Amino acid sequence: MEQGSLIVLVSFVAGIVSFFSPCQLPLLPLYLGFLCSSAAGEDGRPVKNRALFNSINFVTGFSLVFLLLGLLASWFAAFFAAWGLVLQRLAGSVIIFFGLYLAGVFRPALLGRERRVRYLPKTAGPGTSLLMGMAFAAGWTPCIGPALASILLLTAATGGGPLLLAAFALGLALPYLLAALLVEQTGRWVGRFNVWLPHIQRIFGLFMVAVGIAVFFGLLTHLATLTY
Repeated sequence: MEQGSLIVLVSFVAGIVSFFSPCQLPLLPLYLGFLCSSAAGEDGRPVKNRALFNSINFVTGFSLVFLLLGLLASWFAAFFAAWGLVLQRLAGSVIIFFGLYLAGVFRPALLGRERRVRYLPKTAGPGTSLLMGMAFAAGWTPCIGPALASILLLTAATGGGPLLLAAFALGLALPYLLAALLVEQTGRWVGRFNVWLPHIQRIFGLFMVAVGIAVFFGLLTHLATLTY
C-alpha cells in the first residue's frame, strides 16, 4: 500500500469513528427524527425513500463543507511548502495532542466546550436538509472537532488535498445513510450501543497518537510498506 492510500484509509476510518463518538451518536435519533419529519405516510410511519433522500442531501451538505476545508488546507500546505519539515513536526505534535485528548488522557476545558452553528428549520426538504448538513459541518463538537482537525493537519503535512477530506466525509456519511435506511430500528440500536462509545473513542485516540508520531518522524512511508 502506498503512503497516499494509507492516509486516505486513515481519513476514512476517522470519519466512521467520528460518527460513533459519544457526543455524536446519541444525537442521531434527533437528526433522523427531523429528516423524517416531512417523510411520513398516512399511517404516520416514515417513508424510507423520502427519509433516505433527505439524508443524502444532509450528508452532501456537510461533505461540501469538508471538501472546502480540504482545499484550504491544500492551499496552506502549498503556501508553506518551503517549511515542509516544520509543518510536518507541528502537524504531528498537534495530532498527538488531539489523540491524547480523545483517549481521555487529559480533558482541557476549552476543548470540552461545544461550538455549533444552530440551524434547525421547521420542516425537512431537499434544500433545508442540505443547509442543515452544512450547518452540522460548520459546527464544532468535542468529539468530531479533534478528529477533523487531525485530518486537516494530515492534509497540510502530506499534501493529501481534498481527497483526504472526501474520505473523511464518506466515512461519516455511510453510517448516516445506513441509519436512514434502517430508521425504524436505529433508535433501539443506539440505546444498546451507547455503553461501547467511550471505549471506541479511547481506542481511536490511541490510534491517532500513533499516526501523529508517524507524521512527526516522517514514518508514514515505512508504515505503508509494512501493509504490503
